[in-house]
Amino acid sequence: MTYFNVSTEIQVACYHLVKYSSNGFQDEIKPPKEVKKKSARDRAALLEQINIPELTETLFDLSYRGNISNLAEILIAPTKNVENVRFEAIQQNNLLQVRNDQTRTCLDLAAMLGHHETVKLLAEKNVTMMTNGINLTNGMGYSSLHLACAWNQLESVKHIIAVGGDIEQKTMHGEKPIDIARRYHHSDLVDYLEWIAIRNKFTRIINDAKDFIADPAKNMNKLNKDDKKKMEKYVTDALKWSEENQNMSNAREFTNKSKEAEDFLASFYANTTSETDLNNTNISNASRPQLGTPKSGRK
Repeated sequence: MTYFNVSTEIQVACYHLVKYSSNGFQDEIKPPKEVKKKSARDRAALLEQINIPELTETLFDLSYRGNISNLAEILIAPTKNVENVRFEAIQQNNLLQVRNDQTRTCLDLAAMLGHHETVKLLAEKNVTMMTNGINLTNGMGYSSLHLACAWNQLESVKHIIAVGGDIEQKTMHGEKPIDIARRYHHSDLVDYLEWIAIRNKFTRIINDAKDFIADPAKNMNKLNKDDKKKMEKYVTDALKWSEENQNMSNAREFTNKSKEAEDFLASFYANTTSETDLNNTNISNASRPQLGTPKSGRK
């Protein structure tokens, strides 16, 4: 079975598209300036003039080098008074999701090489430009989070997770990001991902309770007023506690809180389920045909 190879990936990351001047040195790629608001027709004409392959090349190069200032200028979202046709072109053509010959996106390269501020910017833009864009994978199932774990880039991992990076996502070999970190003995990363898993479990329990309270389809309209108030108070207090204790050192407390929450909420779920089951039983009995004495077949 073939696994991800770090030495191979080092060679891969070193591949990027650049421009060179006649003296052999790399030219600084200057992104064009924003243009003032124009009519829809003028804007369409400007978009048609943009060289998409060149813009893609620029994005890859800036991401590879961690050139946050130029990259940020290109990725400024349009406002009411100023538009950025490059941003529109990037969004329309999904350029942040484009992969180079080695199946790397701009975010992949920045994450692997530890350009943490660039990773933060690209991760945020990936989320705003495409639903679940942060968790896209290559043909082998590696997301940017998997690659950051392979390269032991803790800060990049934090930025990716902060905008929705999925720690449960698996590669074609069935490996989660934490499995990649374990395989390469990145102990700090393993500790951090274990903490995130614990925190996520607690958050999931509380969010499920919020949904249960708010959704009649889940509580079957069987949640009485007193129970609803108790659950709402518990959820509010739990979320406040969570916000005040977002630190790895509190991992054990989060584990205990998860157990406490499960125990506390179980009775409310059980009450609703039992009442629903009882009603279903009554309905079933009422609709069951009554068996009387069979009539004789004789006339």
